[in-house]
Amino acid sequence: MFQTFHQTSAPEQAAPRVAALRAELRTRDLDGFIVPHADEYQNEYLPGYAERLSWLTGFTGSAGAAIIMHDSAMIFTDGRYTLQVQD
Repeated sequence: MFQTFHQTSAPEQAAPRVAALRAELRTRDLDGFIVPHADEYQNEYLPGYAERLSWLTGFTGSAGAAIIMHDSAMIFTDGRYTLQVQD
């Protein structure tokens, strides 16, 4: 697999997807949900089906995690992605 700079996520879909996740949290009476970048094998470079963080938030960096709560959401990553994560 080679790195590509083609846009593979849909950042404009982040708000409705996070809203849907929050609705599901309320339905299941959960306080929050953690979405890691890694897949079930803890890989850094992921196949398309495992790009959960990218699908939910639009963040496409190779390291990070998101925590979604009822009234707040946070993305944690390292300094390489300071500009991208602000978007």
